[in-house]
Amino acid sequence: MRRFWPDLTAAALFVLAAVLVLRGLWADPGGRLLATNPQDQILFEWMLQHTALSISHAGDPFLAPILGTPTVANLAGNTSVVLAGVLLAPVTWLFSPGASFTILATASLAGTAIAWYALFRRRLRAAVPAAFAGALFCGFAPGMVSQANGHPHIAAQFFVPLLVALTLNLGLPGPSWSHPLRGAELGLLAAAQILLGEETLLLTALGLGGFIIFYGIQRPQIILARWKPAMLSLGVAAGCTLLVAGYPLWVQFLGPDAYHGLPSGRYVADLGSFTAYADASIAGSPAGTVEVSSNPSEQAAFFGVPLIIVAVVATVWLWRIVWVRSAVFTAVLACVASLGVVPKWHGRAIGVPGSWTLVADLPVFRDVVVVRLALIAIPVIGLLIAVSWDHAARLGTLRWAWPAMVLVALIPTLPRGLGTVVAKPAPEFISSGEWQSCADGRSTLIAYGDTTREGVLHLQMRWQLAAKLGYASPNGYYFSRDRDGGGRLGRSLRTMDVAVMTARETGHPAELTPRQLAVARADLVYWRAQCVVLQQGGQTADAMRDTITTIVQQPAQTGGGVWYWRVR
Repeated sequence: MRRFWPDLTAAALFVLAAVLVLRGLWADPGGRLLATNPQDQILFEWMLQHTALSISHAGDPFLAPILGTPTVANLAGNTSVVLAGVLLAPVTWLFSPGASFTILATASLAGTAIAWYALFRRRLRAAVPAAFAGALFCGFAPGMVSQANGHPHIAAQFFVPLLVALTLNLGLPGPSWSHPLRGAELGLLAAAQILLGEETLLLTALGLGGFIIFYGIQRPQIILARWKPAMLSLGVAAGCTLLVAGYPLWVQFLGPDAYHGLPSGRYVADLGSFTAYADASIAGSPAGTVEVSSNPSEQAAFFGVPLIIVAVVATVWLWRIVWVRSAVFTAVLACVASLGVVPKWHGRAIGVPGSWTLVADLPVFRDVVVVRLALIAIPVIGLLIAVSWDHAARLGTLRWAWPAMVLVALIPTLPRGLGTVVAKPAPEFISSGEWQSCADGRSTLIAYGDTTREGVLHLQMRWQLAAKLGYASPNGYYFSRDRDGGGRLGRSLRTMDVAVMTARETGHPAELTPRQLAVARADLVYWRAQCVVLQQGGQTADAMRDTITTIVQQPAQTGGGVWYWRVR
C-alpha cells in the first residue's frame, strides 16, 4: 500500500486545487453564480435539474416540451450533460442543481488532471514529480479553467486520456478476440463521452486523427501492419457507440427542433493570445486580454512566452522521439486552425487566409467553436513537460535546472480562482411555490422583469429553475431552430414580448394598434399561457404592468414581490 501513497497524494492535491479554483461556488453552491458567465451556469443547472426530473418522472432527458413551449427544446443539441445529470441526480434532489454544478465543475478540473497523471505514470512510466507537473497543466491550464467558467462539458476531459490510450492500442498484436473487445471498450467510452460532452469527443478525434496521420507519414510500416485489425476494432466501436448513444444522436440531428450550424464565428483565437496570460491566471488580468479575447470563457490559447519557450526547447530536445514529433505537429496544426477563417493579431486581420477556410462550411465542422481547437495543444504541452522533466532527472546538472525552468514558466499560467457573485433570487412568488395559485403544472407561465430583451431569456429560465421546472416557459437561454434551420439563442420574441420590453425601455405603456393588440393576445393562446408574472421594482415597472393589463384584459393581483394575471 505504501507505494501508492505518492499517487494518492497527487490525486488529493488535484482535488484540493480544483476546490480552491472554485472556492467561490463552494462557499454557497446554491446561492452564488460565476461572475463572468452566470448565464451558462444557469443553463447547466437547468440541464442537471431536468435530468433529475426526467429520472423521477420517467421522462425523456433529451427533449423538453417545457422549454420554448409550444415547441420542444432539443436538449441533445444543447450540451445536456445527461451522464453527469444521472450520476448527480441524488445531489440535485437532496440539495440543489447549484450543488451539482459545483461538483461537476470541480470534478472536471481535478478528474482531468488525475486521468492524465495516471496515463503519464502508467503509459510513459514517468516519475511522480514529472507526471504531476505535466498533469497539473493538463487539468489546470488557462484554457481548461476558462472552460470550467461555465462550460463544464468542455472542461470535463477525464475520459480523454483513456480514449487516447484505447485508440493507440488498436491493431496491436493479440488473440483474435482481443480486437473486438478493444473496439467494444472504445465504443462504450465514446458513447459515455457523447452523453457527457460531445464536442470534447470531436476535439479528441481531430487530435488523434492528426497524430495518426503525422505518425503514419514517418512510420508507414507500423500503420500498415496494424490497420486491418484496427479497422475491425473501429467497426465494433462504432456499433457499440450507436447502440448506447444512437437515440440522442438521432434527436440531436433529426429530432424535434434540430438545427444545423451555430453562430460561433466570432469565437476564434487571436495570434496575440498565445503569448498572453488569461484573465484567471496568476500573471493575467482582464485588462491584458481585451484585444485578444472575445470571451473570458473561451481563452483556450493563452500560454505565455515562458511556457512557449519551454515547449519549444523540450520539442527540440525530444525531437528524435517519433511520437513526440507527431504530437507536436498535431498541436501546431490545431493552434493554426484555431485562428479561424481570418487570422488576427490583436484584433486586426493579418491579411493571410486561415487554414480553417478549407473546412469551415462542411457539416460538423461548421458547428465547431473554432477557438477550442487550441485545447488540443494543452495535453501535448503537458506531455512535453512530463517527458522532458523525466529525461532531465537522469542528466546530472539538468536534474534540478530543467524542472526549475519548467516551474518558472508554468506557475504564472496557473489559476488564482474564478470570481463569483451572489445570485439574484427569483421572486418569492416563484420560489415559494405560490405561482401554483395562478397556473398548474401543465400550463405555461410567462415571466417578465426589469431586464433587457436578451435578458428575458435568462430571467425566464432562472425563474423556471427556481420553481423546480414545475411549469412550462416560452423561452430560455438555449439553442433552438431558426426559420432557416440554423441555430439561434432562444426563441424569437413575439409581439407581446416586444410590447412589454418597449414599455420598459421607454418608461411609457406601449401604444398598440387594434391589430397589434389582437396579435399580442393571440400570443397567449399560442403559448397556452395560464399566468403572466411581472416582478415589482424598477423605474419602468408601472409602464410594463399597464401594458400587460391592457393585453390580458384582467386586473393585476399582487403577491410575493410580483404582479400576476390569471389568463382566461
